[in-house]
Amino acid sequence: MISDEDATEAVNALLAGEELDDGPARNLLVSPAPTRFIEIVSEVESRVGAPDLYAGGAAGVLVRWHYGRNALTLAQRQGVTMSLQRSAAVDAAEAAAFQDGVGTGPGQARNYRELPYLWQVQRGSARKQPGVPPTSDWNQLEQALQSLLELWVDQTSLLYEAGWCDEVAFDVTKHASEDRVLGLLQSADDGLALFLHDDRAAVDQPDPDDMVARGWQQRVQLFRAWIASFVPGPDAAATAAGIVVRELRLRGADTPLSVSLTALSSSGGNRLCLPGIPLKC
Repeated sequence: MISDEDATEAVNALLAGEELDDGPARNLLVSPAPTRFIEIVSEVESRVGAPDLYAGGAAGVLVRWHYGRNALTLAQRQGVTMSLQRSAAVDAAEAAAFQDGVGTGPGQARNYRELPYLWQVQRGSARKQPGVPPTSDWNQLEQALQSLLELWVDQTSLLYEAGWCDEVAFDVTKHASEDRVLGLLQSADDGLALFLHDDRAAVDQPDPDDMVARGWQQRVQLFRAWIASFVPGPDAAATAAGIVVRELRLRGADTPLSVSLTALSSSGGNRLCLPGIPLKC
């Protein structure tokens, strides 16, 4: 149970619709043990109802409830922390953190891991979400994808444990031709997999040895796609991100500005967002 009296008061304040100012959040350490995160989320959910979003970045995972004009956030960061703040203040702070993107300029994050989060799964009615500006730099896109994939397997396992969904997925599509180039699937059962969509006739198929050299493991005729599966880890994330960028360029994409994220999905009727990936949606 949540034994911290201040944490209980924060939940009570949320439910009571207490009028908050636009000042800093009330930050509380609920437990020093990050392993209690799902347990504590469940306890708060039993009182407040289902949360609105689940998100993850290099600092850890967070779950958020919007209730009236206020927002309650539980985060798995150096234990389990709780914060209560006006929703407008939370939204403004996060929008400011994303709006300048990643780089060396004033106000910019130095790398994608410094962003508040890289991915979100939203439940219920969609809220406007911040995101980094699209990039024209292939290296930046590869770094962003690697940062996402380094975290995604462990962090989505908490999502699955909480019962929100059992898979998340998205495609990358070329604008001009509407060519659906690649798909990425992360699931509770099968882990991380990439799909290179290729519906060409058998006589036009590339040399299998060449495809294996490019990182693909097999072609599945049923899906009309080449597939590569990965064992979780930093090397796998770097390899997968490199494959995505290489295949987009081989398929004729001039810059990342010529492709977009499409078919973002999460099972269970939820909505996947990737605010830390610098591509158009």
